[in-house]
Amino acid sequence: MKVEKSRFLAYKSDLDLPIQQLFQLSKSAKSVIRLALDIGGGTGTFAAQMKLQNVTVITTTMNFGAPYNEAVALRGLVSLHVPLQQRLPVFDGVVDLVRCGRAVNRWIPLTAMEFLLFDVDRVLRGGGYFWLDHFFSKRMDLDKVFSPLIGKLGYKKVKWAVANKTDSSGVKHGEVYLTALLQKPLTK
Repeated sequence: MKVEKSRFLAYKSDLDLPIQQLFQLSKSAKSVIRLALDIGGGTGTFAAQMKLQNVTVITTTMNFGAPYNEAVALRGLVSLHVPLQQRLPVFDGVVDLVRCGRAVNRWIPLTAMEFLLFDVDRVLRGGGYFWLDHFFSKRMDLDKVFSPLIGKLGYKKVKWAVANKTDSSGVKHGEVYLTALLQKPLTK
């Protein structure tokens, strides 16, 4: 729990986006964050940290190997059991921020990823933010597949940080992490 309590609060590398920095970026763009959707939110730590900032976060998670939905609910947060291939159960253009956690990565079939990105676009309001948090893929796939796919949205890049994915033996299988904060245009 000690590690969980400090998640999303500290800046340790270029891949991190602390909540206070997120709010500073939002404030400088004269945008507000009141309602968010956390896709692949695990035990709801992001939602818990945002609740302290008076932001309501709906967390989607799956119970793979652990009762994640129950953990989110036990924290007094809103949890939804939604597979990535299902349309998000949210009205069009009402969400201020969509965060995709580590559950969204290169293992998702490309057609499902494209569906997810365009559904995120559907639920985000104009001026809202899309945050890909520690998305991992092969560097070549990031350059040739995922970056162009993300680019189809036509969003403004607020933050785009790429770093090698490493383990104790060094660079891991030519994979990289991407943290991207993108802002949807007010009108399309």
